[in-house]
Amino acid sequence: MKKLSPSTQKYIFFLKSLYQSSKGYTFILALALGLTLHSLLVAYAVVIRVESISTKGSADSNNGFYGAEAGLNRRAEEIRKTFVDFNRPSGSSPSSVANCLDSDSSNDGTGDFGCQQYEFVAASESKDGHLAATYVVERNGGRTKVGVVPRGEAYQNLNMLEYSYSVYSIAKRENAPPSEVTAILQLDVKSRLVPMFQFAAFYANDLEILPGPIMDLNGPIHTNGNLYLGANENKGLNIDGQITLSGNLYNSRKNDNSTYPDGRVTIINAAGTSFLNLLSKGTGRTNQTKNPMDPILVSTAWGTQVQLGMESISLPPPSFLDKSGEYYEKANLRFSYKPVATSNSDPDLTTVPFEVTTVNQVSGNAVSLTEGELRSLRQPILVSEELADISDNDFKVCNPVSNSLNLSIPDLNPTGNTELTEQLPELLYIALVSQTTPITYSSLSQPLSSGNFSEVRTSLLDLINSKFSLSLSSLPSDIINKTPNQIAGIDNRCFVSAVVQDIGRDSGSHQSTHRFYNDREGRDMRLLQLNFQSLAIWNKVGRYVEFTNGTLTDNEENEGFSAEEKLFNLASPDSDAPEGSFQNLGLGANDETDGGLVIYATIDGGTYSKARGNTSPYGFAITQGQQLMSLTKSDSQRHGLGVTFATDQAVYLQGDYNIFNKQAAAILTDSINVLSNACLNADKAIHKHSDKNCNTDNDEGKKDATSTTVNTAFLSGTDITNSKLTSAYNGGLENYPRFSENWAEKTLTYRGSFVSLGIPEHVKGRWKRQRCNAPKRNWDYDLDLNDADNLPPLTPRFVYLRQESFIRNFQQ
Repeated sequence: MKKLSPSTQKYIFFLKSLYQSSKGYTFILALALGLTLHSLLVAYAVVIRVESISTKGSADSNNGFYGAEAGLNRRAEEIRKTFVDFNRPSGSSPSSVANCLDSDSSNDGTGDFGCQQYEFVAASESKDGHLAATYVVERNGGRTKVGVVPRGEAYQNLNMLEYSYSVYSIAKRENAPPSEVTAILQLDVKSRLVPMFQFAAFYANDLEILPGPIMDLNGPIHTNGNLYLGANENKGLNIDGQITLSGNLYNSRKNDNSTYPDGRVTIINAAGTSFLNLLSKGTGRTNQTKNPMDPILVSTAWGTQVQLGMESISLPPPSFLDKSGEYYEKANLRFSYKPVATSNSDPDLTTVPFEVTTVNQVSGNAVSLTEGELRSLRQPILVSEELADISDNDFKVCNPVSNSLNLSIPDLNPTGNTELTEQLPELLYIALVSQTTPITYSSLSQPLSSGNFSEVRTSLLDLINSKFSLSLSSLPSDIINKTPNQIAGIDNRCFVSAVVQDIGRDSGSHQSTHRFYNDREGRDMRLLQLNFQSLAIWNKVGRYVEFTNGTLTDNEENEGFSAEEKLFNLASPDSDAPEGSFQNLGLGANDETDGGLVIYATIDGGTYSKARGNTSPYGFAITQGQQLMSLTKSDSQRHGLGVTFATDQAVYLQGDYNIFNKQAAAILTDSINVLSNACLNADKAIHKHSDKNCNTDNDEGKKDATSTTVNTAFLSGTDITNSKLTSAYNGGLENYPRFSENWAEKTLTYRGSFVSLGIPEHVKGRWKRQRCNAPKRNWDYDLDLNDADNLPPLTPRFVYLRQESFIRNFQQ
């Protein structure tokens, strides 16, 4: 038994002596009661202290939990943003959580997966803040899952790329040692990338679909705002696809709240077996209502087919199309428009108003075209006999003019000057590209004796004399009385229009010969026109000579230089592609980077300040795009490739587009204007002012459009109804493309996808100012876009995270 201490023995002896004294009984009783009360007070104080410590610990734990959770959310969002920028997270993870809290930075991992710390300040200065240390681990060995979003989820049945990650977050008080961790959290997420061009319509703001003629709209629809549906006819709008929106669903117009009777709008049910009336199923009654559809009734009727009140998707701003964005950086071909200031009294037609840069996406090397190459792009192109011989009219680029030429130049050779006859078309082409002023395509039907060809005649004469060692003082009449088209026909060849034309440039003392008046914007537009057919041809058979500051310096010994593959690398001829197509003839682009060929166009905003504002008078026109210069799937071509055209300015798309040897295609632009097949003059340029075949100013009428077919996805800015910029209706989805012609009774056939990420940055003209008769709309979502292999290059995408598990650990 343990021996008592001397002090304890004295205390017991004292109590015993008191007890033995009868006078001490009362005292002992009082003392015992006092000791009991003292013990209770001590116990209470201990309990209070324990409770205080527990409460503080609980508060620290909660604060740590919330800090760690905030760290998780921030780190997960950084992973998502990496995908939005067309990149994939990369790096290495630390080996343990402790590495993120120690003082050794060499073991923190690297890149997107390495340790990152976030500080969260305390609510008051008297309390410590918390520190959250985070890192990321790739799951599934970093493998990418290619699949579709499961049915029943938002964005069901859409193609996606799925990446799996575990995000860790460790929290502690700001000044506490690393060993005193207050919370350890783990978030397992799937990052899903969903291409936007898989939607019939995808809007960042309110979406209105209020067609006049009946519209059957297939494909998914999403808006980050409200959705307004209506139609002028019974069953006038029928939507066959999942609808997801962040706001409310309305059976009314946004601009005036007018409503539509029951039966005007139907939406397919979740099983995909029948269409349900919007009004009766969304409100439970058939009378018209200005109120939003009842979310409970909508869910009951359509289930996951129509999902309201979803979290808004984070989207890139419209400025992602400018020179700081991905499309500029990853473009294979860049056009920079530099409109030359001109006047009627002093036109400057000799200055090249654009620059072209080609970019090797493997090496990253950027090469600017020379002055001679740029000048050649502005002249008509002599096509090869192989191209001119195409028998299929769908693929025919030009028609050779039958012609015979019997030259009588003495002493050339004894065989009747056959050599000169054979080489004359090529020499004429070299003479054309030797000019500083562009030769119009329409003038090629005039004889060389025409005044338009005075400098061409001189150049051609010099070439003939030099090539054949002659000393002719003038061209023989046999040549001078022929047209360039006739001379080309000698060798069964023909000319096509120039690759590039400057639409809006003054010519001589007359008003601009080629200009486009935009009713909606209320002004003439200066447009750089790109002829896609000619672009593909020039890149294969084009010729050029070298210039320095407007002076010809080298014509490669009268032969000219070959332009082959100056713009993009060519694929080998594909015998399995349609006969006569660019792909079949070896004019297709051999570029699998990012899914095909990316062309980017912009204005030099540093010099042309108007291009930066919302009343930009500039833009780009695309013509002759019936077939594109990439590759479709075939027995020889495993993967289909496409063409994406992107610009931060307006686009005017003229005529049939991507209808032969159809490829994955997209046009991304500040605003999209669709012009019919009629909107092309004799120079293969959009709208000649003296004609009325395309557009005129407000004092003249408009001629009829002709039916046109367009197969491409669109991303363009759209106005917002009842906003500061648009006081009334914005035109709705049915007026997503802007029109300028009299389309009455003519049909625009469209297959693609409509994406709007916001209002236009550089045009502000209202829909109500647009002067046109709308086309018959044979529009639909392009079902080919459901195949990931058929998506255009650099298809814009949104990223959302889907949580798999959330784990709270209690040990490091």
